Amino acid sequence: MVKVYLRFVPGVLLLALLSAPPRPVSRQGGGPLLPRPGLLKTLFKSQQGLVTDYFWIMLLNRIGAANRPDEYRHIYDYADLITDLDPTFWQAYFYSGITMPVHLGKGEYANVTESSAILRKGLQHLPGNERLSFQLAYNLMFFEKKYKEAAEIIERMSQRPDAPSWYSALATRLYAQSGDFDSGLSLSMALRDGATDDETREFYARRVQEILQERVLRSIDTAIESYRAREGHLPDNLRALVAAGDLARVPEDPLGGKLFVGEDGRAYSDAVRFRMELIQDERTDDGERLMPKPRVTSHDESQP
Repeated sequence: MVKVYLRFVPGVLLLALLSAPPRPVSRQGGGPLLPRPGLLKTLFKSQQGLVTDYFWIMLLNRIGAANRPDEYRHIYDYADLITDLDPTFWQAYFYSGITMPVHLGKGEYANVTESSAILRKGLQHLPGNERLSFQLAYNLMFFEKKYKEAAEIIERMSQRPDAPSWYSALATRLYAQSGDFDSGLSLSMALRDGATDDETREFYARRVQEILQERVLRSIDTAIESYRAREGHLPDNLRALVAAGDLARVPEDPLGGKLFVGEDGRAYSDAVRFRMELIQDERTDDGERLMPKPRVTSHDESQP
């Protein structure tokens, strides 16, 4: 009887700790002072699950109490410890990953590196976890602007039997936005040729043309920037780029539209409402970026 009682003493002590979590102690230089996972595994070998749950409660407490970017950054320390104790604890990866990034204004975010790091750690141990995969892709898309890596993650997810069809569409768009037009075209063509219904086939047939159009528009963007850097102002139209030698000729729009130089100094087509980009910096009150008007001067009678 005595032996049985003694075996449960560590658990009773831990339950007492759980009933009143102490205020976290800060280490020198900031951040919570947490025990090493190896020490916890040694001291509480038979109660490791309880110890993990204790620090999970502490993590949730930190999430609820955080107000400043540095306090959200400290969530990483708890998540890292928890997932060292239990590498399969997907909730610790996921909820810390989505919580840590803090908007600083003007499109800048704090703690993105830590957020992506804990998500990558999760995928090392749980490579098939769809929620972790998509959240990492989200970080790469919206925070880090690493569109190609995001596209590769989404493309892998799209190959699952139960994957929604829009995964593939998103991957093709991300490839185009990254400038990897060959990968985007290859994927779109494969999806077009492998389609089993007319609607899907038509969607990816148009996506092929959209990617080809974006490649043309990007080449015009480069020519516009070259012209602006040299002349100190935007070209009036595409003919000005040809006359200056920045374009060999006025290119054709793969979607059959008229190409023009927008007031914002980028190339556009009147065949589509938006450029093939997932993320825009300038938005209307409704959250959509309006198509700029063609750049027209008093002596410019028409656009090419």
